[in-house]
Amino acid sequence: MLEQESVDGSPVDILVDVTPAPPRPRSRRRLWLTVAAVAVAGATTFGVVFADNFAALGAYRYSAPKEFDGLPLAPEYSHPKRTARANADSGVTDTGYMSRDEQRMASVNVAEQHVFLPSSRIDDAVARLGREGFAFTDLHEVDPGERGGVMKCGRAGFDGGEVTVCVWVDGSMIASLAEGIHGATVDPDTLADRVRAFRLLAEVPS
Repeated sequence: MLEQESVDGSPVDILVDVTPAPPRPRSRRRLWLTVAAVAVAGATTFGVVFADNFAALGAYRYSAPKEFDGLPLAPEYSHPKRTARANADSGVTDTGYMSRDEQRMASVNVAEQHVFLPSSRIDDAVARLGREGFAFTDLHEVDPGERGGVMKCGRAGFDGGEVTVCVWVDGSMIASLAEGIHGATVDPDTLADRVRAFRLLAEVPS
């Protein structure tokens, strides 16, 4: 119970409901935390490295689709683009997707900016995610698709869990998409196919 003064100065008691919400099953919660951690790390990484270039957009801008490969948008795990300011995560958009049974999840992190040489930036983006705690395995370059640029995909262990991650850089943005399935791991080349289709929907003419 909190106490607050009324207009005339007399104390007024305010009741606050502090009943905790029922916890999600631990296994699902761990899976989502692992997937979402890529976005958190990406927000810090991309924001710090490329803070000076947020205003320089290329041919495309990011517009989050309402669905990713059958997964509906999860507003509670999505954050619209932050406006440029001193914060490290300025100019970054996070988008979450989750199946209705919460068994499959995806998280997208995008920093919109103009990149003259995508091939010179992708290794640094991957390396910085590694320093945030993601241990990549079988990471390899894949066909980036019609939107161009450079893209690499592979599995990544994080805090006892494992997700599959694709990182791409093109003339308009630096981004990552992580997907996790409870009790299974997505093949990196399968995720690459999904990401190429996602980029056609998400990267719209600016």
